[in-house]
Amino acid sequence: MDQIEQQKKDLQEKILAKRQQVEFEKQSITESKLSDPDNTQDPEASEEFKNFHDPEGNVIESSELKELSRSEQELIYLIDKLNKLNKDNG
Repeated sequence: MDQIEQQKKDLQEKILAKRQQVEFEKQSITESKLSDPDNTQDPEASEEFKNFHDPEGNVIESSELKELSRSEQELIYLIDKLNKLNKDNG
């Protein structure tokens, strides 16, 4: 297998792994959002009421959102790299 084909194969494997990572992170965020105690408490209680209608960005850790964003950017980069390699080498 020549070097270009090996690079393509490596990129395809990295893309698959990164897609799985992104899906896992999205699922984790969704589960966090659904199971967050602030979203399941009785909104009649004054302390819980403050957080009940918060946007999901307030409920979900910003580090989780940053990690997901970074993973999505890495995935886009890998796909672009593979597309360029395919375009340049037919």
